[in-house]
Amino acid sequence: MKNKIIRGITGDKQIRFFAVDSTEAVKHAVNIHNLSITNSVLLGRLMSAALMMAMDLKSENSVITLKVEADGPVGNTIVTANKKGEVKGYVNNPQVELPLQKDTGMIDVPGAIGKGHVTIIKDLKKKNPYIGQVELKFGTIAKDLTYYFMKSENIPSSVGLGVLIEPDGSVRKAGGFIVHLHPDTPEKVISKLENNLAVFPNLTDVMDMGYSIEEIIEKYILKDLEPQIKRKIPAKYKCNCSYEKFENDIKFLDKKELEKALLKDEALTVHCHFCNKDYEFGKDKIEKILEQM
Repeated sequence: MKNKIIRGITGDKQIRFFAVDSTEAVKHAVNIHNLSITNSVLLGRLMSAALMMAMDLKSENSVITLKVEADGPVGNTIVTANKKGEVKGYVNNPQVELPLQKDTGMIDVPGAIGKGHVTIIKDLKKKNPYIGQVELKFGTIAKDLTYYFMKSENIPSSVGLGVLIEPDGSVRKAGGFIVHLHPDTPEKVISKLENNLAVFPNLTDVMDMGYSIEEIIEKYILKDLEPQIKRKIPAKYKCNCSYEKFENDIKFLDKKELEKALLKDEALTVHCHFCNKDYEFGKDKIEKILEQM
């Protein structure tokens, strides 16, 4: 698997973990959306997070959405993933680029996002979806989700997300990890995990050295904690839009709007933000839709 997600638990059942190599999926998103470097990192981090969080959903039909709504120059960002390893997303202003942070020399994702909040929506295909929301205190996404897990779900966690950029601005590596601690985790286990994380190098740099996500979990993040991988699936960028789906959506438009398009002899064009495809509905199709109203 070029891209994969793993899920597992330690031998003592005190720590659950997730990890993802999302490199090719992020590259695909960058290409179809023509993303700036800053947006490549932002969307890549969110995609990795959504893919891992989706692995924790109960049903194969369930969907998780991460929505960043803030006042920064990139505007809002949305990513959706399911338990089958499929992810999609987009940024409102995909070409916005910011200078590197003066003090760290890092890509300025916090500056691009600005002030706002991140919303997590879990559509479990029941009557009402679960919705959690926290303020973006850090703007790095990883720290914000660590804060979310503790505040909204009462789960002590550690989240790592990374996108390594080539000198030409393209994506070299992308991935992430999430570890969740059981509420009654012994102090010695917590201490071991903290020590492992303290000496762990940059995630995507380690990936670039040739380490798989399985090896990163086993040899670094959960070293000496007996991690056991329970599930492994491919990850890919996939938009499930179609002509038929948008045709169904058009049926819910105001009848006057469709009649207006007919009078002007204009085709209706519907744009999918997730894959940048346009679907055109001509005069004959609009007339058929009107007949069914």
